[in-house]
Amino acid sequence: MVKILDIHTHVGDIFHENRSITFKTNIKKGDYEDPFIEVERSGYTKPLIVKDQKDHQRLIDAGQYRVWECTMENFGKDMTEDEVDYACLLPVLPNTSFEEYLAVSKLDSRFIPFTCPDFSLEIPELERKLELDIKRGAKGLKIHPILQNVSLEDPKVEAAVEVFGKANIPTIFHVGITSYYGPDKDYPSNPEFGDPQYFYDFAPRFSKYPLIAAHCCLLAEDFAENTKGLDNVYTDTTMCSAELMQLGVQHIGEDKVLFGTDYPFGTFKYSIQEVKRAFANDERIMKKVFYENAAKILHLED
Repeated sequence: MVKILDIHTHVGDIFHENRSITFKTNIKKGDYEDPFIEVERSGYTKPLIVKDQKDHQRLIDAGQYRVWECTMENFGKDMTEDEVDYACLLPVLPNTSFEEYLAVSKLDSRFIPFTCPDFSLEIPELERKLELDIKRGAKGLKIHPILQNVSLEDPKVEAAVEVFGKANIPTIFHVGITSYYGPDKDYPSNPEFGDPQYFYDFAPRFSKYPLIAAHCCLLAEDFAENTKGLDNVYTDTTMCSAELMQLGVQHIGEDKVLFGTDYPFGTFKYSIQEVKRAFANDERIMKKVFYENAAKILHLED
C-alpha cells in the first residue's frame, strides 16, 4: 500500500475571524454554497480564483465556513476515511499557533506540527522563539505573506528562514495572489505579497536551504523557468488536476513535487484521485509524490 503524507494542511480558523475551533467536538458540517466542491468535482479543471467579485465572495464565504468546521475531530475522521497516513499542520499567526498544533500532534501522532514566525517580535526575539519551537518539535516553518501582511523582502522573513535553514528544516511559503476578505472586512491585507515573483527573487539568496513554494505546480513551466538551477526548491499539488501534476513532474522534477491538499480548502478524496490518475502507469513516481519526497526533506524514518 502506498503511504500518503499531506505536506499542506491547516486545522482551526486561520483567518482573522479567529474562532477557537480546533479542539471543539461534535461540530457538524453545514449546508452552504461551496464553490470548492464544484472545483473538486471538476478534477480541478475549473478555476478556483475568479475575477467576478460576487463569485469570489462566494469562495471567501465558503472558505470561512470550511475552517469553522475544521476541528481536530473532523480532520482526523477525514484522514481515516481517505487513508491519509500523515498531515503537516501549517499555522498562520496570529490566528493559529505552533503551541496549538503541537498539542494536536501530541494527541494524534498522524499530525506533524510546523511553526510560524511571530512578526510582531523584533528579530532577536523572533529568532529565539523559533529556535525554541525547533527544540519542542517543529518540523517546518510556514510563512503566509498575505494573511500575515508581510513581504518576502522584509528582513524578519529572512531571519526566520535562516533559523530553519541552518537546521536543515524546510520552510513552506504561500505563493499566489488572492484576497481572503470581502469589502465588508477591514483587515490589513496585501494580496500582491503573494506574487510568485517575490519567491523567485527570494529563493536564490537561500539556495542551500529547503524551500517549498505552495501552489506552484499550478504554474509548472513558469516556476521551473524562474527557479532553474535551484536544487533546493519544491512545490505541492494543491488544487491541481492530474494533467497539471504531470506537467509539474515533467518541468520541475519528480523529486520536487509533494502531495498537498490545503485542507480544509481542498479535500483528500479528490486530491488523491488526481494523483492516482496522473501516475497510474508509474507507481514509482506516485510513491515519490504521495510520500517519499516529503518524507526525505522532513527527515522521517520509514
